[in-house]
Amino acid sequence: MIFQRSVPERLYRDYTGYRPLLRQDFQYRCAYCLLHEYFLGGEAGCCIDHHRPMHGQYARLDLFADYNNLYWCCRECNENKGDAWPSPEDYKAGLRFLDPCQPQDDHNLHWRVLPSGVLEPLTPTGRYTIRKLKLWRPFLQHHRAKIFRLQEEARLLEGRLDAKSLSVRQRSLIEQHLNDIKQWLEPPIFDRPRDDDELE
Repeated sequence: MIFQRSVPERLYRDYTGYRPLLRQDFQYRCAYCLLHEYFLGGEAGCCIDHHRPMHGQYARLDLFADYNNLYWCCRECNENKGDAWPSPEDYKAGLRFLDPCQPQDDHNLHWRVLPSGVLEPLTPTGRYTIRKLKLWRPFLQHHRAKIFRLQEEARLLEGRLDAKSLSVRQRSLIEQHLNDIKQWLEPPIFDRPRDDDELE
């Protein structure tokens, strides 16, 4: 998956001002593990990652509020990444973090998702990113395996809808089940509650 960045309408000194735009640009998913924020409790389950870190040996403080250095990220990937950044030698050898805003860093070019949910690295960049961000986490493997099963089930159900022998009720049940699957694969969006959002 590749994420296309928008051009911010205004620039912020505080990088958190870009939060709404980042959510949209990253399709409400973690840039690295691709987990939709719905499965993290909504917006509150994600945060903003500085791709080039703000601390450590290779810190780039000049990119603190640079929109192109900001990534929507689940909290666990963000914590696992921390202030890590490869040395120039490692970076040149491909031992670096995947950058899903660059065409050459489409997730599918760096690893293959197996039916079991396991990520099989295809490149040094894929291997480095999987290891550093712990993308082998059991929850992520379980989640990816379920997506694989649901996608296959959706294909089968869509094939069944072509059968002319279906009764109206059978067709309605299949369509409802397909709708439920699609909603799980592309979940609804829930914003973080604000103080003035409380229902009376």
